Amino acid sequence: MPQCHFEYTDNIGDAPNWQDLYREIHAVLIATGEWHSAEIKSKAVKLTNYCVGNGSPDQAFVLLTIQILAGRSDSLKKSISESCLKILVSHFPRMLDELQATITVQIVDINGPSFSRRINYEI
Repeated sequence: MPQCHFEYTDNIGDAPNWQDLYREIHAVLIATGEWHSAEIKSKAVKLTNYCVGNGSPDQAFVLLTIQILAGRSDSLKKSISESCLKILVSHFPRMLDELQATITVQIVDINGPSFSRRINYEI
């Protein structure tokens, strides 16, 4: 179920190897025992229309939003968030060295009763 949405400003410099980054984030989620690998999806969107602070071109950000069905503990969500933040920091060293930048991870609960899906594989 987890849906990992990465958004990043187009001024971050060299982008990471996204497939490696996805695999590391997926490993964190799998290690919790809550999800199987086939359930986790990731995508990244480069932002070209944005404003950070006063609009200075040396301001940047990376945001990872992980959507999960509600019901997991706050301590589990905090652990996932902290682990993912460490991974993101390791993948964006140039951005952190050269720009005024922020990296944010947020875990968002999806309301189960309003969620629908069809799975065409066995978990």
